[in-house]
Amino acid sequence: MARPLILPLQWCRLHQVLSPKAHVLRHHGAQVCTTRAVTNSNTTTSKRPFHTTQNRSAVRPSRRAPSVRRQNAIPEHVLVTEDGFRIDRDGFWNRHSTAHVEPTLAEFRQFARKMYEAYESNIPPGVNLATFVSVGEQLIRLSHSQVPTASLVRSISIDVDAIYRISILLADLQKGHHVYQWALTGCAKAHSRRAIVHLVNRYISTPGVDIYRNTEGIAQVKDLALKDEFPHAIMLYAKLLIWRGENAEAAQLLERKILPYLQPSSKRPSLWEDITLAGAFESPWRMYAVAIEKEQGLAGILKATARAATEFHDPIAMADFAISVLETEAPNKYETYEAFMGGAAMWGNIAASFYIANFYYLTSQGQFTTEAERKAKEREDANAARSAWLKPFESIASGVVTFFNQPKDHKTYRKLAMDWYELAFDGGNNEAGYILALLLREDGEMEKSREMYKLAARKGLPASLSKKSLAEMKDKWEDRTFNPGLPPKLLKLA
Repeated sequence: MARPLILPLQWCRLHQVLSPKAHVLRHHGAQVCTTRAVTNSNTTTSKRPFHTTQNRSAVRPSRRAPSVRRQNAIPEHVLVTEDGFRIDRDGFWNRHSTAHVEPTLAEFRQFARKMYEAYESNIPPGVNLATFVSVGEQLIRLSHSQVPTASLVRSISIDVDAIYRISILLADLQKGHHVYQWALTGCAKAHSRRAIVHLVNRYISTPGVDIYRNTEGIAQVKDLALKDEFPHAIMLYAKLLIWRGENAEAAQLLERKILPYLQPSSKRPSLWEDITLAGAFESPWRMYAVAIEKEQGLAGILKATARAATEFHDPIAMADFAISVLETEAPNKYETYEAFMGGAAMWGNIAASFYIANFYYLTSQGQFTTEAERKAKEREDANAARSAWLKPFESIASGVVTFFNQPKDHKTYRKLAMDWYELAFDGGNNEAGYILALLLREDGEMEKSREMYKLAARKGLPASLSKKSLAEMKDKWEDRTFNPGLPPKLLKLA
């Protein structure tokens, strides 16, 4: 599911939200922030209890022998990434897989054609199936026999970017994560631009890293950003500047080198084209808003968001702007919400699709005025202001408007809601699938509702609902007299 949208009142703290998770920061005027970065999912991070001291009455495990403790201890010069890989202080994985190579080779040969066809858009241009298989087999063999070096990567091909692109696909194999880690380090050492960006982004996100230490990789990212103007390196360097508290420089970099060249797209870009590296970075406009917050405050954030929404039609900014309008007292705030949230949904923002579906459903239930009701009010206000001599023609004028401009009624809004729920569910929103099943059941489409319920249950029923209420609904699904309505918890607009 797409990244959860952020309430406007939280914007003033976003520079902390985008700060590193658990880094040791130097005291150079920068704020020490340990908040987890915003992610592109609905999962919530479990909080570590403040008090974790074991109860004295608890049974303590026997002490391990000193030799065992020394064996399991992590050396000071080693860092552990969030996915469990041990890297050196420069971010490199200087190891190789110790597993048997033949099972991975056999698996790759079995699925090579399917992988090639399924991920064709991510495969470098001009690489045919035979080349793909050859490069894949060499990567697998080398990653199981030697530590990664630049010369080994170049022995496969001088096009190190192409090698790295292929290695990303190999990560889908059962033991492919070792192959990918080997290629990530080797290709970065061989100066693959994308590999360097990925490696440094993982490095600065690793707990325990001093982000003020300028490693060789960070220096390369800086050169790629400022000299080569490589877009993904610019994004990463701006992210690092924000983490370091150098907000003005980050804002200037984004405003000059990234924002003028952004174009919205209703189609999700491939990993190789995605400016956010599939969620590794925030939306460029959000990063920009965070960067200018320190100097311009909340007003600057809202101004940047409004500009991104109205001028550049950035889908995330459009959704954020729609939510920010709800916090105001503007008389037309719901119409504005509908326009911008609907626009974000049209550009493929899955979260926006779900929110606009909820808005249309609530409108069909009378919580918000329909277009027909707004038109009627406008006509009523206009009629009240007319001169007395026009009033005899009022019924004729009203009839003409009603005939030629039929606005949407409550039933139409409900149908719109169902259409957007279906699109949101297709995009990965399981809550939309569950609501759609309930609406089909209300309409008497029992067979379709059962099918939709099974599809939604397969992806995971809404975690925000209690197990008791979900079980009750499942048990009474065939009871047509049981109609509790849609769960209010799911009908959120932000």
